Amino acid sequence: MSEAKEAIRAERLVKSFGHVVALNGVSMHVSRGETLGILGDNGAGKSTLIKILTGYHQPDAGQVYVDGKPVQLGSVDEARALGIECVYQDLALVNGLSIYHNMFLKRELLWGGPFGFLNHREMRRRAAAALAEIGIEVVSVDLEVGQLSGGQRQAIAVARAVSSEARILLLDEPLAAMGAREAQLIIRLIERLKSRGDIAIVMIAHNYAQTLEICDRVMLVQHGEVTFESTAAATSPAELLEIVRREYRAARGA
Repeated sequence: MSEAKEAIRAERLVKSFGHVVALNGVSMHVSRGETLGILGDNGAGKSTLIKILTGYHQPDAGQVYVDGKPVQLGSVDEARALGIECVYQDLALVNGLSIYHNMFLKRELLWGGPFGFLNHREMRRRAAAALAEIGIEVVSVDLEVGQLSGGQRQAIAVARAVSSEARILLLDEPLAAMGAREAQLIIRLIERLKSRGDIAIVMIAHNYAQTLEICDRVMLVQHGEVTFESTAAATSPAELLEIVRREYRAARGA
């Protein structure tokens, strides 16, 4: 990937919560059209890193760059204004609302200005077009989200982020608790987004094999530090597992 295409970079991020050091000098980068997988156990610092990149937390030290320029992400809204969107595990979907209502949640289209009526027709049209553009098939955008499978719900949440003009997409455990068939739906969706060439994707995950299948590069975070980085082609689930096992053995010995 050329330097000109770099979407987001973090350099030596540090974040503590009281006496607990969540991140201790973590650096990462991802380019447009590239997918980076961030692996690690619960409590390793992955979620803290993502929350810094989305403006939810501010680092104690270190710097974030977007399109090569240093930025201060003081809030989630500031991050979104720069094209950074995150799809969390809870998806933030409302089961009792339709697909198209969820696609436009908190950014509804109105007739006649800010105090007008909801423009249902235009929201339906745009929602259907956005889903079709990234290859998501649904019977109707009028279906309630609560009627969808877990994989379909994840796809709707991703589509909502992309349709809001996200250029940097952060995915928090997008394959968690999914069967093989539903996981393949999300894997194909991520591959389609990657093939567009204009979106950078960062994915938090636990499953080594799935992450290596999807991602171009991977990094392993342990105890708030990056302990391993590689292209996906140059490593394997067995190598990653052995690194983790060595750390556990060392911890037990200590």
